[in-house]
Amino acid sequence: MSGVAGAKLRTMRLMFGMAGIGISVWAITVPYTKIRFHIDDGTLGLMLLAGGSGGVLVMPFTGALLRRFGSRGLLLGAGLGFGLMLPLLSIAPSRLAFTILLLAYGALFGAADIALNAQGAVLERLSGRLQMSSFHACYSLGSLGVALACSLLLRLGLTNVACAFVSAAAILLIMTRIGVLLPKSQDAPAGEKRFAMPNRASLVLGLCCFVCFLTEGAATDWSTIYLKFSRGMPLASAALGYAGFAVAMAGSRLSGDAVGMRLGRPALMRLGCVLAVAGFGLVIFCPWGWAGIAGFALVGLGTGNIAPLVLSAAARVRGMSADQSVPAVLALGYSGFLLGPVMIGQVANSLGLGAALGLNGVMVAGIFFAAGAVK
Repeated sequence: MSGVAGAKLRTMRLMFGMAGIGISVWAITVPYTKIRFHIDDGTLGLMLLAGGSGGVLVMPFTGALLRRFGSRGLLLGAGLGFGLMLPLLSIAPSRLAFTILLLAYGALFGAADIALNAQGAVLERLSGRLQMSSFHACYSLGSLGVALACSLLLRLGLTNVACAFVSAAAILLIMTRIGVLLPKSQDAPAGEKRFAMPNRASLVLGLCCFVCFLTEGAATDWSTIYLKFSRGMPLASAALGYAGFAVAMAGSRLSGDAVGMRLGRPALMRLGCVLAVAGFGLVIFCPWGWAGIAGFALVGLGTGNIAPLVLSAAARVRGMSADQSVPAVLALGYSGFLLGPVMIGQVANSLGLGAALGLNGVMVAGIFFAAGAVK
């Protein structure tokens, strides 16, 4: 690996970490939004629907945007946009303003996610070795670092708004390194067809991605709320539920390539499903807050490698080029972000948040039987 190529890989990891910062700050913003606007779980779930909607709505246009600007150009615009959006979400003056801002945030984050994976796939190919698990690990490490930092800052008396501004500054600082990445001229060439209907293999992988993204969204949006309102933990301590999820997910991704080589990809995915279901059981059936934190950590440990495994398999789907199959799988995944918040909120309103998380656990158990699709 040349020095220049090595710098590009390091910068790519930094960019994935930047995305992790954005999602982690959002996870901390959610409970403050619930408190600030005095809303119940069902209403909050409907408001959170806007974030997933933005991500799904932008998907049909990302192909054209990638062809027009390249993955680096798209990442620059989308990354700057969602970085600047974080403080605005924390100070939105009304429910309507918050929902509109969240729609825009979801669209910008979704575009950045596509650009990250597109650039990462090219760099992985040029490097001649697997890189995607380590890229996604840096996403998790970014989430973890900011979750822990914000928990500390909240304990020291800073406000949620101050945390959002500090995190936005970090995102903008990281974006100054984007010039190191591959320009548009070196992006992967587009497929001959600009549209292709998803085939059976891509649909199975898409459903796995749907469950994985829904689970990650549940931990992001609801772990702090669950530990605060169902287990009675102080808000600063309840934020450690998402921190535990993020650190375990990062650890699993850092070791995922080695474990996958030893066990095989399908076995790694099945093991992850078993660990995640056990984590949900700990969260739901143990009445202690710290057991809930440990449970969310198990969920992160189990699901950490599912998305990299699925996206890697999506690039190898027969009958579809990678630039067609990967966005199709990601689109189904983002629909998990779309439907997840409202599903969790509505079930929580009727049966309790524990029951809603239990339903999520059942869905993870279901994809255990689809693990053969990632080999």
